[in-house]
Amino acid sequence: MSDTSPTRTWLPWAAMVLVLGACFLVGALGSSGSLTAQDRVTSIAKTIKCPTCSGESVAESQAETSKTIRRDIAERVQNGQTDSEIRAYYQQTYGEEILLTPPNSGVAGLVWVIPVVALVVAAAGLVVVFRRWRVRPATRVTDADRALVAEALAAEHADQPRP
Repeated sequence: MSDTSPTRTWLPWAAMVLVLGACFLVGALGSSGSLTAQDRVTSIAKTIKCPTCSGESVAESQAETSKTIRRDIAERVQNGQTDSEIRAYYQQTYGEEILLTPPNSGVAGLVWVIPVVALVVAAAGLVVVFRRWRVRPATRVTDADRALVAEALAAEHADQPRP
C-alpha cells in the first residue's frame, strides 16, 4: 500500500494544470490595452501576404503594392471597419492565399487543433509512464518460494565436498 495520500499525489499535477492554464490565459488575452489606429494597421498588415513578394507580409515588404495596401488598410481603419472585415475584403479580392494566418474553421482549423491535441496526448502519455514507473507491485514471498530456495540451498550443500 502506498504511503502517500491521494491529495499529496495529485497536488503537483493540479498545480501544474493551474500554471499551464494561467499561461494559456495570459497568452490568449494578454493584450496591453486598446490598440491605436497605427497598431491595428500594423497588426492587420502582418496577417496579409504581399501579392508581389515571396514570403513577406505587407507589413515587412517595401514593394509599391504593399505600400498601397498599407495605406488602404489605414483608410479602412479610419473609416471604422473591423479587422476581420478588412481581412475579408482582401481575401475576397486576392483569394484565400493572401492571408498568412489560416482560418480557424473547417479543415484549415486543424492547423490550430492538432498541436493542442498532440500536447494533451503527450502529457497524458507522460502521466501514464510516470505512474507505471512509480507504482510497482509488492513482492511477497510465498511458502512455495521458501521451499524452493531451501531445496536449492540443500542441493548446493550436498554437492560440495566435506572438509
